[in-house]
Amino acid sequence: MARGRAGRPGNNWQPVGVKRVAGRTRLNLPKVKAPTLPTNWRRFAIPVAIIAAVAVGGWWLYNSPLLSIQDVKIEGNSVVSSDFARTVAGLNGQGIFEADLEVARARLVALPQVKDVEISRNWPNGVTITLTERTAWGLWQLGNTQYVVDEDGVVLGVAAPAGAPLIVQRDASTVSLTLGDRVDAGAMGVATQLVATAEQTLNRSVSSLEFSQAQGVTAVLKSKTGRPDLRVVFGDAQGYEFKIASLFAVLQQADQEGRVLSRVDLRFGERVAVQ
Repeated sequence: MARGRAGRPGNNWQPVGVKRVAGRTRLNLPKVKAPTLPTNWRRFAIPVAIIAAVAVGGWWLYNSPLLSIQDVKIEGNSVVSSDFARTVAGLNGQGIFEADLEVARARLVALPQVKDVEISRNWPNGVTITLTERTAWGLWQLGNTQYVVDEDGVVLGVAAPAGAPLIVQRDASTVSLTLGDRVDAGAMGVATQLVATAEQTLNRSVSSLEFSQAQGVTAVLKSKTGRPDLRVVFGDAQGYEFKIASLFAVLQQADQEGRVLSRVDLRFGERVAVQ
């Protein structure tokens, strides 16, 4: 009778390649070769290794204390102390690559005494901060108090220069001013230009300056020829060159006609009002 299991009588099936050795069965499996690398693998492996080494070295150097800012030089300062400027900038200890110089500049420019700032990197671990400080131009009087201002109208905490121009505000809208406050920009635009050029363009010097919200700037001009003082209402700095040209023409015409003017209003363009 045939039997259904291998190795028993009646079954002709035998596993291929099976040998029985000393009571054990040994399989003769086919030989498989291990994969081999191309013979030119070194041509690619060496450059890759070099690139990897450079990348790792660069990353380490980028984050290394060797490239952190350790030397912050301050230049151009006379009012702001160097230590205070370094503290405000906040660059010390930051990485030379990742330090945000624009943020540091904005912090320094926000100081009332500072007008402009330039920051440059000094490789490998330093920066130079060059400050342009505000300088006193004149005085702005509010009530009975006088404040030193620069040519932009920023209130400064320094002494006024000798012979500084004085602008008196007649209709004070605030009680007082503090360091860093700004006075009227239009008034400062007129005052700074007029004080600098009045003698050359009008043959008159600026005797005094007034400001009000209603009329803007009024300048009292003193003649070198002994004529009475002349009050000139400028308003703001808009059209300043045209106003000066109009005033010059009015003064020339008055001289030709032998008229003595006491007041000129230049606020209304070509419609110049004279008294």
